[in-house]
Amino acid sequence: MAGLFRTSDRIDLDDGFHLTMIDRSDATCLVKYLNEEEYHHQTLSIPYPYRISDADIFIDQVLKWEDENKIQRDWAIRDATGEQVGGIGLLYDHGLTSHKSSLGYWLAKPFWNQGIMTNVLLAFCSFIFENRPISRLEAQVFIQNLASCRVLEKAGFTREGTLKKAFKKGDTYMDSFLYAILAPDIVDKRSGDEI
Repeated sequence: MAGLFRTSDRIDLDDGFHLTMIDRSDATCLVKYLNEEEYHHQTLSIPYPYRISDADIFIDQVLKWEDENKIQRDWAIRDATGEQVGGIGLLYDHGLTSHKSSLGYWLAKPFWNQGIMTNVLLAFCSFIFENRPISRLEAQVFIQNLASCRVLEKAGFTREGTLKKAFKKGDTYMDSFLYAILAPDIVDKRSGDEI
């Protein structure tokens, strides 16, 4: 895996949006946008209330993991001003040498329903398939999170099934949908070219 870590990994999108590495200075943006109860209900890893200490812990974990493994795992979604307004990353839940990985993502509420997350997924998946030894990307979504399901479907992911009691949040079991996309199946809608 040596040589895959590049501090210059930048993925450009439309309207000045772009993906770059996460930085310690992003902590205030994380608190600004993630301190919403809805994120807590739709994920396992975002606490509510979301405090600066939560942001610092997350950033420290990301930077430490990436330094130890010499590969970028997480990207900040940034607007044209460079402010972090979301995030996307790989979980490497099957190991660094596996042909597949799950991914996770979030986008700040002021940017919902504008097609931004679909564009992020298209560009991110294309980048991963071109630059990593990964040929399958997966996403698990709580079954009540219909907006995330729509985003994945618009980006070309296929719902492969329902996983019963896939997660446990507190005392409650959560079912999830399993979505996946394969490297030959992704179409970059910005150019119309198959990747």
